[in-house]
Amino acid sequence: MLIVEEMYLLLSQDNATTERARKFRSYGLAAAALADLREAGFIAIAAEGKDPKVTLVKAGMTGQPPLDAILPALDGLSGKGLSKLVSSSKLSPDAATGQALANQGVFHEQTSLLGASTFTTVNPAPEIALRERLGQVLSGHREATEAERTELGLLKALNVAHGLLGPARGDMDRSGLSRRIESVAQGIPVVEAVQRIVDPITASTMTLATASGSAGAV
Repeated sequence: MLIVEEMYLLLSQDNATTERARKFRSYGLAAAALADLREAGFIAIAAEGKDPKVTLVKAGMTGQPPLDAILPALDGLSGKGLSKLVSSSKLSPDAATGQALANQGVFHEQTSLLGASTFTTVNPAPEIALRERLGQVLSGHREATEAERTELGLLKALNVAHGLLGPARGDMDRSGLSRRIESVAQGIPVVEAVQRIVDPITASTMTLATASGSAGAV
């Protein structure tokens, strides 16, 4: 499976996600798709720069619907910073990924009269296997693949790792899980890009919540 497909499984629960996962879902899926495209040799990410530039280096299609869905838009964004691409509404593999998983028999797709698709799980085996693998990585029972490193790093960057990993995190608390993922998922460009986007939003939200609480206490 593609990284973007596995991230879709982790971020979705019969098309209903946690509030925090729903809020940042698009960043996680876009980043995962870019990681897949890099692995496939279609894009290059600069090694330097505060927001490394992404360059489309290979023409044509990948043959993978979730990735091919964003290639036309990516062609016009080539040369932009990685964070700009991750946060771009033009790079959304969401629908194509859901449909790809439906074609693999993982989801059932239902289309409304207005054309919107919803997906429900009919084969939970791939997600169960994925969570087991991530749990083995976190517990130190085996080395992480590049895909697993990316997935764990993205969950942490999205601030949803503790909630969404569930039993896979073992008895680790939030800080312990955070440290463990940091030790596994260092130096991954797409993860760092998501962190650059999400961290300021999270900090701003916490500041507003604190200010609101203080005002209410007066």
